[in-house]
Amino acid sequence: MLLFATKGVDGVSVKEIGQAAGVTDAAIYKHFKSKDAVALEIFEQDCASYTALIDYYVQQDGSSASRFRQLIDEVLHMHDEDQYGLLLLSQQHELFYTARMEGQLRQPLDALIDFIEQGIKRGELPKQNARLSAVMVIGIITQLAVSSMHGDLPAQLTPEAEQIKLHLLALIGHS
Repeated sequence: MLLFATKGVDGVSVKEIGQAAGVTDAAIYKHFKSKDAVALEIFEQDCASYTALIDYYVQQDGSSASRFRQLIDEVLHMHDEDQYGLLLLSQQHELFYTARMEGQLRQPLDALIDFIEQGIKRGELPKQNARLSAVMVIGIITQLAVSSMHGDLPAQLTPEAEQIKLHLLALIGHS
């Protein structure tokens, strides 16, 4: 994940993947058709974990605001344990976009749209374009990870959780 998250799909060779995994190029090709297949597998696993987390909070009891706060706490905790997961989600590679558009992969964006729409239906969030709001929330969170990696923000984001939650709650219309 580190290689793809920091160098992008096109910036990584199968040889580098093999070296990072401690195996030969041939071993990689024995299990995957191509470097893109490796990248897609890693991306799908990462997406699945973040999507499952958001879906979990969609199903929980409590107000949209309290569940959203808990969700952000959990996402920040996941970042602090593995900074590269959010970086991988920030990749805009055609491979990942194609998988989403072909319906092969439910992504965190889809789950967050459901979360926001649920809050709107419950009357806990104001009427809004849920897709636009979800894109902005994910954009902010992934940019936090990028800024953290580049040293513009601390490596650990959980100490900033209260301020992050305050801004993200305002973005989705909850004061």
